[in-house]
Amino acid sequence: MSVPVQSVPPDEPSDIFEVGQVLSDTYEIRAVLGAGAMGQVFEAHDLLLHRKVAIKAAWPEVQESPIRKEAQALAAIRHPGMVQVHAVGHHDGIEYVVMERVVGVSLETHLERRFAKGERFDIVEALDLLIPIADALVAVHGAGIAHRDIKPGNVMLATGGRAVLMDFGLFLPEFEVAAQDTIAGSPQYMAPEAITNSVEPGAGGLVDLYALGVVAFEVLTGHPPYGGRTPDEVWDKHLYEDVPEACALRAEIPRELSGLVTELLAKDPGQRPQNAEAVLFRLRALRAQAAAQPREEPLDVLVVDDDKDLAKVLSFYVKKASPHAEVRVAHNGEAAIAAIKEREPHLLLLDLHMPRMSGVEVCMYLRGEGIAEKMSITVVSAGAQDEDRSLLGTLGIHSFIQKGDGLAAAVSALVKEERARRAAARRG
Repeated sequence: MSVPVQSVPPDEPSDIFEVGQVLSDTYEIRAVLGAGAMGQVFEAHDLLLHRKVAIKAAWPEVQESPIRKEAQALAAIRHPGMVQVHAVGHHDGIEYVVMERVVGVSLETHLERRFAKGERFDIVEALDLLIPIADALVAVHGAGIAHRDIKPGNVMLATGGRAVLMDFGLFLPEFEVAAQDTIAGSPQYMAPEAITNSVEPGAGGLVDLYALGVVAFEVLTGHPPYGGRTPDEVWDKHLYEDVPEACALRAEIPRELSGLVTELLAKDPGQRPQNAEAVLFRLRALRAQAAAQPREEPLDVLVVDDDKDLAKVLSFYVKKASPHAEVRVAHNGEAAIAAIKEREPHLLLLDLHMPRMSGVEVCMYLRGEGIAEKMSITVVSAGAQDEDRSLLGTLGIHSFIQKGDGLAAAVSALVKEERARRAAARRG
């Protein structure tokens, strides 16, 4: 089973239009913005209206180019989540579409950047990404169209909070969806009925809602619900594997939001929310609830270790456990005291054995001066002696982490415990 391609252009084809070329005495080609199996998209300058535009054209080898059909679909919808179509034209026998030049970054790139840094979206941020996508789907489905390829790569995040749906190359009018004899879409985001090519008449929008559920799961957890080495492996999971619960992978996801995502990912399209309006209403309600909750202040952590490599490792483990944490680093006792005086952290990870000023001496100084008494202190050591533990105990410090195997798990547990302690303090 494979996703069909109508026609594949030759290897390394020449551009459809050349930079500097003027189409129809109006549009000067400035740059290539992207290319795919079906064609290319260019940035151009409108010489008459003095504005940037995007030009889309199909490869000459592509049979039955969908470009005009796509343009007609987009032109029928007025919505911030849609690209505005300006005109359709011909140049040297090649049909092209003139569209709004949307400046921004794809949701795919945005997710990759955040997750590569170990950062998660908080619930409000996640909903602020998902709500405009659902809003755009309301407009698309209201026009009687199914997009059929909703995925992060086809969502452009533009200025003004816009989430613009791109690439309507696979769209179909609702009355044609059930008549298709080939499957189409991106494997990780395809609904079961799209994979088996069994979409019921009038149910094309439910395919898009399933894909929205996949996108929501990815935004909330950091990865799609189903992965695999081949398209067939991914398709099998969409068809037969149980739907994972987002809140089981990330405890702070509200159960109502996790439940909505699970409904969107239902194998049976009849068990999903039946229209985009209902999904949009629920997402907005969840957004209002999340915004009303007190936002957790980012955890402030000071890592103190004379071993710079180990300090980096500790910092990494902290960020992995709490992506929004602010982590500062000091490499000796004097620098640690200066950093604490500048701003008291919530949590101090303190190396016990350091030259010039040991961890014990740092703690004695802090207690003697009455500095940072609310700060949680955990001593990190490869071999704390009984006398060290006893002396630190008299200072009220009883939390220790052993360097070596298990360090990552110990730091993760410590950070979660500190966040829970601070949450309890805010409540009570």
